[in-house]
Amino acid sequence: MWFVKSFFAIIVLAVLLYFSSLNLGARVDIYLLHPDVPTFANVPLTWALLSSFALGVLVWFLASVFQVISAKAEVTSLKRKNRQLTRELTDLRNMPVRDLDPESLGEAETRDSLDSTL
Repeated sequence: MWFVKSFFAIIVLAVLLYFSSLNLGARVDIYLLHPDVPTFANVPLTWALLSSFALGVLVWFLASVFQVISAKAEVTSLKRKNRQLTRELTDLRNMPVRDLDPESLGEAETRDSLDSTL
């Protein structure tokens, strides 16, 4: 799987390098705040592409960090709940059986059989 990912990454980088070499001398204006006034005027296209790529990677990284933190918090919560339920199950299994006298069980069975015959 890593081979396929690496192959696609190399292809994408090669296409970007080819595209930037075709437009090596191109300059662009970047409009961020006002549509009539350029925020950055006469910027080389390669720098504009590189900075937009870096900004996209940064946004993706921050979104991924928050997603991973959220998933880890959920896993921690589920582990805590699992430990609590396991502890409760163990306590229920180890609970002593009280008020069970073998003689009273025999009388109850005899009583039930007498009731069913009547």
